[in-house]
Amino acid sequence: MAAPATKPVSEIQKLKQGFPQQAGVCLAIMAAIHILPKSPGDKTFRLLFTVAYFGAALALLYLINKPRAAYMKRMYELQYAEGGPALEQTWRMYLAALNRFCSIVSYLLLAFVGANAVSILSKWMSVFSVLSPVATLAWWGSLAGIVLFPRWGKGYLSDVLQKRRMLKESVETSDFQPRNLATIAAEQDVPEGPPVSLVGDQSFKAGGFTWTWGDFYKNCVIFGMSGSGKTVCLLNALLDGLMLSAQRSRCAGLILDPKGDFKKKIKTLCRKYGRERDVVIINPDSKSETIHWNPLDSKDDELEIAARFAAALESVQGGGSDKDKFWIDSAKKFIRHAITLLRITNAVGEPPTLAQIGGLAGSLKTVYNTCYWVPDDNPDGDQCLAYFADEWADLANETRTTIQAFITNMIDPFLMEPYATVFSGKSTMTVAEMIDDGKILYVCMPIADKEAMSKVICTFVKMEYYREVLKRPDKPRPSFFLCDEFQVYFTGMPGKGDADFFERSRQSNHANVVATQNYPALMKAVGDKESVVNNMLSNCSVKIFLRNTDDKTNDWASKIFGQRLVAMASSNVSGGAGRNSGSAGASASRQYDQKVRPEEFVGLATPDKIAKVDYADTIVHMASRATVTKEKLRWRMHLIQDSVSSNV
Repeated sequence: MAAPATKPVSEIQKLKQGFPQQAGVCLAIMAAIHILPKSPGDKTFRLLFTVAYFGAALALLYLINKPRAAYMKRMYELQYAEGGPALEQTWRMYLAALNRFCSIVSYLLLAFVGANAVSILSKWMSVFSVLSPVATLAWWGSLAGIVLFPRWGKGYLSDVLQKRRMLKESVETSDFQPRNLATIAAEQDVPEGPPVSLVGDQSFKAGGFTWTWGDFYKNCVIFGMSGSGKTVCLLNALLDGLMLSAQRSRCAGLILDPKGDFKKKIKTLCRKYGRERDVVIINPDSKSETIHWNPLDSKDDELEIAARFAAALESVQGGGSDKDKFWIDSAKKFIRHAITLLRITNAVGEPPTLAQIGGLAGSLKTVYNTCYWVPDDNPDGDQCLAYFADEWADLANETRTTIQAFITNMIDPFLMEPYATVFSGKSTMTVAEMIDDGKILYVCMPIADKEAMSKVICTFVKMEYYREVLKRPDKPRPSFFLCDEFQVYFTGMPGKGDADFFERSRQSNHANVVATQNYPALMKAVGDKESVVNNMLSNCSVKIFLRNTDDKTNDWASKIFGQRLVAMASSNVSGGAGRNSGSAGASASRQYDQKVRPEEFVGLATPDKIAKVDYADTIVHMASRATVTKEKLRWRMHLIQDSVSSNV
């Protein structure tokens, strides 16, 4: 049986075991020797007491110098870690002045106490008599220095007091408060207990913080470089927490996962909470577990479905540049009328298919043959016939060929098996039914296999899910959308983009949790349209930042926390002559500085097996509640696995 793991000693405990504890021992020895009764006749014990007393006094004076300086420096680094460069300069100036003062005083007292020790010990041991002349000289010299110190050393003391007063004023006039030891120790400790625990209905604890579904109704975005713990620490915990806290209402959900990591996890969680039958998977590579889902099998009108096609086209084209806008809009128009045509001519109850759309786009003959079956008295048929006869057929060959290429290039992969079967015919279950029945839909199409197809299908699913959620304002059953590597499926199309959904989904009791690596990744996904990215991010009230080395991401993250007024300290020291012992002065100028510096995000802890770090540190911009706050949270690794396999 393995021995129980011991809790690692925190840095605060180590610091307390250093200078404070050692200085306390020295003072305790000196106090005990003063208090303990002493027999005049017992010279041996009196000698031991004398040696111990002077040894403790000399050790204490040594500790006041470099060990104290090192201890105070580290303590101030911890207490003022988030104070910014201006406060850091101020406390460093204060410690530098204090170190100079303590160094001079300690050396004077070392000489004085040492001289006394030699003089007294020479009464017991003759060997110390040799040092008596030197000790006498040192005694008188140090005594003179001590007596005259208020005169010649007042500049050093004045410098310390001025710098200390400046530091105190800088703190009092800013909105920053140094952290106390208890707070620092709590931040350095890894939270005990399970990574996720239930607090109440629609409320759970993760990362040492109590979350509610209401926080995520206002949308959450997570930033973190590869390996920072986005998935293993945060997304796993948030997914578990959302499902754990919504057992009573059995939440619905959509999970898009370009890496393919979450299939086993969602099955495990649903099994854990007795919801095995609520898992719905779209996985073309597994006939036994996938459902059939036809993106054209929808009650929505042709314009709505065509808009999803356009969004998917933009996704495949890398955000859709301005030069592609005409072709995407033209393809959208063709698809709209093609769906109308197929809905009229297909057998009753038979939805259109991607293959049929591709066939119409690729051949005018197929268009003519299909139009032949349109009834004469169908007004919708008149509109689509007019489009195909008067506009589509009359387009210049080069124009029509380019539009055809946009459509067929997207559809062509879906003409192969197993995709032709999985994404055609009647859907096993519609997205609307999944939301109403509390199903968890997981789309298993990793981008490592077929990136373009993954983007097309996931965009289709996401757009329809968004639409059905918005059609259900104030629905009693909560729902969520969770996506890792969100930049892969980020949609910026006006009116159909993620930002448009995020700003309205709260009314439908819907939570959004998305994770991405950095700001430039989102920019790349939408063709460097900064306004689109900023619009989406501004709709995310909860922003969680893990370690990141991307400058643009860190600069943007730093800006959203705002600025504060700080005092930039400066000092001057002038020498004196004759009776003038010199003077020291300090001054400060006010200026604005970031509340959270960009470099703070680079230093956040990440999981590391070699260093035995099993957590990730985050800085959270919390704007989902009455007041906007900054939270520093530590998230333990949360490996979602079966209880059977975890015990092996």
